[in-house]
Amino acid sequence: MGITTTITGPNTVITVRAAELARLTELVRAARDGRPVVVELTGDPGTGKTRLLTALAREARGQGLAVLHGRCSEAEARAPFHPLVQALTAWRGTAAEAGAGAAATAALVEALTDVPPGAEQPVWRSPFFAGVRRLLTTGPAASSGGTLLLLDDFHWADAGSARLVETLIRWPVDRGLMVVVAHRPRQAPVALRAVLQQGGELGAVESIVLGALPAHRCAEVLGLRADAPELPRLYARSGGNPLYLTALAEAGSLTGDALDLWTSSSLGARLLAETELLPAVPRRVVHAAAVLGSVFDIDAVAEVAETSRDEACRALSELRRRDLVRATAQPGVLEFRHPLLRGCLYADADACWRSGAHRRARDRFARLGLPALDIAPHIERAGSGTRPADAEVLAAAARACAQTGRPAEAAHWLKSALRLGRRTGDDSGAGPAGTELWKQVVRALAAEGDAERIVALSAEVLAGPDGRSPRLRVRAVAFLAAVLAALGHDEGAQALLAAELPAAQAVSPATGLLLRVGQQLGKVLAGQVPARADVEVLVHGTDGADPVTTGGALGLAGLCAVLDGDMCAAEMSLDAAAQALDEVDSGRQAGEQEAGHLLVLSWAEALMGWYGPAYGHAERALTAVRGRGDTHFLPPLLDTLGYVHYQSGRLADALSAVREGSAAARAMGRGDHVALSDAITAAAWAQLGRTSPRPATTGAHDRAAPEPRTPLNALLLAEASLASGEAGAALALLLPERDAWRVSEPVAVFAARNYELLAAAAVQTETDADTLDAWAERAAEAASTVGLVEQSGHALLARGHAFMGRELTAEAARCYGEAQRLFGDSSPAGARARELARSAVRLTDRRESSGLDELTLREREVADLAGEGLKTKDIAGRLRVSPRTVDVHLTHIYSKLGVNSRAALVRLMALAG
Repeated sequence: MGITTTITGPNTVITVRAAELARLTELVRAARDGRPVVVELTGDPGTGKTRLLTALAREARGQGLAVLHGRCSEAEARAPFHPLVQALTAWRGTAAEAGAGAAATAALVEALTDVPPGAEQPVWRSPFFAGVRRLLTTGPAASSGGTLLLLDDFHWADAGSARLVETLIRWPVDRGLMVVVAHRPRQAPVALRAVLQQGGELGAVESIVLGALPAHRCAEVLGLRADAPELPRLYARSGGNPLYLTALAEAGSLTGDALDLWTSSSLGARLLAETELLPAVPRRVVHAAAVLGSVFDIDAVAEVAETSRDEACRALSELRRRDLVRATAQPGVLEFRHPLLRGCLYADADACWRSGAHRRARDRFARLGLPALDIAPHIERAGSGTRPADAEVLAAAARACAQTGRPAEAAHWLKSALRLGRRTGDDSGAGPAGTELWKQVVRALAAEGDAERIVALSAEVLAGPDGRSPRLRVRAVAFLAAVLAALGHDEGAQALLAAELPAAQAVSPATGLLLRVGQQLGKVLAGQVPARADVEVLVHGTDGADPVTTGGALGLAGLCAVLDGDMCAAEMSLDAAAQALDEVDSGRQAGEQEAGHLLVLSWAEALMGWYGPAYGHAERALTAVRGRGDTHFLPPLLDTLGYVHYQSGRLADALSAVREGSAAARAMGRGDHVALSDAITAAAWAQLGRTSPRPATTGAHDRAAPEPRTPLNALLLAEASLASGEAGAALALLLPERDAWRVSEPVAVFAARNYELLAAAAVQTETDADTLDAWAERAAEAASTVGLVEQSGHALLARGHAFMGRELTAEAARCYGEAQRLFGDSSPAGARARELARSAVRLTDRRESSGLDELTLREREVADLAGEGLKTKDIAGRLRVSPRTVDVHLTHIYSKLGVNSRAALVRLMALAG
């Protein structure tokens, strides 16, 4: 995306170089008061010297000064006094004062344009400059309000102009003349720099250096906030140079050929103007250097430019004089002034010559044994002169990038390698080793959620050797589709599978079945639920299929049955799936398709409450996924393990698993997995008696978008709220009629748990007993429908909550105790049932003994008054204490009597008589 910059005219310089302009404005006032001033303004190209002079001229005119503006150029470098003649001629034609001043100015122009022969002789030079100084004093400098003489790009000035500036420094005019000499210090002649430096040492010249802009100033230039995410990149690439900064920002909005971008842009025109008068050999040398890159060595330039080393050295010296290239700390190695300059010069070179130069660079680097990443750019641009062996170099470059965490670059070089292999008819770089390479690159792209590049790379892979073998093509398609689906790019995955399915079925029924199972697996990986009828058709067609495909189809059927509440069918399918997939477990690493099917099986087993088998199958898949680097499978696998650990009471393991899974999901852009990880995290921390830490993000790599809250997420967050004593929040999460936090009706396998949590929250919020009974009845019905032990435990808990609502504590204690036996002691539900049972037993015991004898005298007084129905304020008035003191007594009373509300206390006091 491009950036619209705010620099559109000279008046914006005020905000860019405000401090420098302020200082120059002070000096203008000195000239207006009649004092002579000389200023040296230096800076690299693009730092804003000309814009600053333009702003200064406008300011000076506003203060009544006469402004003369002359500019040097390389073309007029040999024209005597060109900048002064230009300034005087333009000023005389527009703003010269009448009278003697005008005549002196005319005489000055004539003197500067009619230099006699032999003027370079010292004998003649001193009287001549004295005369010029006298005419300048009586002409332009005689302006009543003072005079400002601006000399821009003075590094191109002729020797006479430089000598005149020296004269004005050593013998200032006795009028209000301010001279500003702007130049590039690296290109200025030594004599000019020496004169200005000596003037500074004598106090006759003030020097102002325009360096790099600070980051906050760059933000102002671009019209961005100081914390804009794109600013650091633009600032680093521009080096704080305003010209490069704006060019880089504006380039983002331009489209078209990258080479045309720089040659046709205003920046390109400005930079290429610096090379307009270059002789042929230096021009060829600078183009050769641009082919080599931003940094290059002399020997390489000589070879690529097809010239001798001595000639290349002379040419590079000329280029250094022009500040096109600069020396580095390493002897014999130079660099361009800026990468943008290199880009313009590269684009300026003839395209055919450039291709040959890249071939020469390729040959040199290969002969020297340089790394593949140094050679690959030259192979890519070598045109028709590529060789079969070049594909191996491009593949090596792709491998190096993939191994160093640069997947986008790896994909680029891999695509180039595959295309070159097809063009040269040599696919040696994409055989068995090539298959592993492209999968490595795809996995690296998946880790960053880059589905777009995976789709683009898929076309190249399937056009290569893996796409020409039917067996390899089917497996490649299945792998690529699974990756895309795991990234949430289900449309791309399904389109890829659908396009390949007819050809696969024509090869054999087994290959067709592999892709059809892959279609349904892709839906699960993308966070969808396959149609049960479609999956059952697959199961009926598995006769004679391999165990992995058969197990995958059965696992999908089992998952669909679980979510439909058909537990009998689910149990049969999942048992058969486990048997098929366990048969191929010989201690080896699970295959790619096998890992995906183990993931589905383990999740379905977790939903059934079969946490032991679920853990075993998920761990088996995770081992294989880690071994191969299949990062795209990590979020669902680690969420599955985290859920299994949580339900089994291994809270630390649960937190560890979902922490890793959440980080991977955020990088991949899977907000649904992030949401589940956050829900498990909140529930686990709540069980540990702590609040869940704020979810960590990965900054710019955090691609995950917010996702709708699912029934399971709502259940886990509700459990966290209840454990934290926030029953109202739990109700808001679960009640379907609450619009603010509405979730879909619970799936059958979670229904009993859902209604039990509603009942638990209702008890804490003193909901009426009839509502509690309704929740308990729904929980019982749901548990009966699915017939799962865990859900039966939740139904018992719900019945216990209903008894508590009617203050039948003994019956509640029995229900809680039975639920605990079903859950076991280790799970969070079992721990909750145990605590509820103990609380109900204590309450029963206290009610049998009334518990009033445990109260202090003051607490008994408060309890009696509360039993009469008095409010806290009334009780405080009766006992002459503060309402806060009454609340403290009531808290102690509730604890000692085993009640949790004012209404329960009133009923207890009534029973006690």
